[in-house]
Amino acid sequence: MLLTTLIIVAIIVTGFLMMSTVQVNHVNRAAVAMFCGVTAWVVYMFNGAEFLGNMGYPEYIVGQEKDFIASNVIIKYINEACQVILFLIATNTIVEIMNNNGVFDSLIKWMRTRSCKKFLWALSLITFIISANVDNLTTVVLMMTIMGQVVSEHSQRVVYSCVILVSAILGGSFTVIGDMTSLLLWVHGVVTPSAFAGGLILPALTSLCIFNILISKLLVGQLNVTSFISRFDGDDSSLSLFQKSVMLVVGLAGLWAIPTFHNLTCLPPFLGAMCILALVWVLEGIFNLRRNGIILFTQRKYIRNTEFIGMRLILYFLGISLAVGALVETGALKYASELLITHVHNIYIYGAFFGFISCLIDNIPFVMIGLNLFNTEQIQSTQEFVLNGTYWQLLAFCSAMGSLLLYVGSLAGHAVVEVEHISLPWYFRHIFWRVLVAWGFGMIVFWLMH
Repeated sequence: MLLTTLIIVAIIVTGFLMMSTVQVNHVNRAAVAMFCGVTAWVVYMFNGAEFLGNMGYPEYIVGQEKDFIASNVIIKYINEACQVILFLIATNTIVEIMNNNGVFDSLIKWMRTRSCKKFLWALSLITFIISANVDNLTTVVLMMTIMGQVVSEHSQRVVYSCVILVSAILGGSFTVIGDMTSLLLWVHGVVTPSAFAGGLILPALTSLCIFNILISKLLVGQLNVTSFISRFDGDDSSLSLFQKSVMLVVGLAGLWAIPTFHNLTCLPPFLGAMCILALVWVLEGIFNLRRNGIILFTQRKYIRNTEFIGMRLILYFLGISLAVGALVETGALKYASELLITHVHNIYIYGAFFGFISCLIDNIPFVMIGLNLFNTEQIQSTQEFVLNGTYWQLLAFCSAMGSLLLYVGSLAGHAVVEVEHISLPWYFRHIFWRVLVAWGFGMIVFWLMH
């Protein structure tokens, strides 16, 4: 059993190393994650009976271990991953529908200014607010599209792209619907929406303000604005301002109502997101009765971008879920948990560790590891690990800030780099220390609050 565990750990560690060096090996992260996740479970099956006994599954029938694993063990991790994936599909489609109907076009006009500092704060706050409602990757793609239609000079776009990245990650870190990692904590049942947001909004806002103050030093002179507004218009009968406002209010208010839907019905959050999606889609159909909705939905460049990115994200998340699930079921994380509780037992050290290691690989797998590492029976009575305990909020905040130290720490960071071709040395020289300082101020606020 020990040899099988070591093989599975070696497979997953090798996969993490390949994903962290994607800029060098140019292998798709989703492909690596899927391969590692599936391979780990294939190896697990060869010694499944011993693992089942070690992890306390007394209900399986001897001789039918493989059937039991396929029907009861691995399905837990697939179910949890699918809940997050379906939620993302629903929320991403809501944003696509609103963007497709010009709901966000007014932002382009409203944000056009010659002041670099004013544009910095406007861009940052809007990104922060949108990302609190939608996952940060979708927010980054949307805001990069809007910013690209306002700013003409590449050197300024690079700085503002980093501002979008930081604002989106921080905006998504303080709500349970704003990021895959925080959504996973909610689906797993270790946090509630109101307590989670109340504990992290001030640290997130503090870090955002400190970063904006520091990054503003790179913005001198006036903003080079494009000479015209690039704007999609399906035909001459575009939606009125009132119709766009209705879609915006229904979409955002609906997203914020998902936790209430969950509390009232006890149904999975993704069903609430799909309900809101259906409502927004019906509104779109009513407002576009005289327009060809199918052509309208496929012509927008943003849609093609998010469909491709979204599919890779889904496969990547599913692969990581399977890989971490294999680590849990081998008992490797249980052993690591016992060592940490015995020799360390300091949640701030745990948070710093997961944060710094997230900048090298990705925050998603390490939030999953951190979630399963201490979610065991022997620590449920400890104050930091109970429902809405300090550790869960610290895990979300530190993994978010850590993923910003280097752009390889998040999928949103990779999206920014692919669009603006930002080099790692430039990012390290100009962004790394600013994020680190902002993280420090945010941690001080977090510590004072808790």
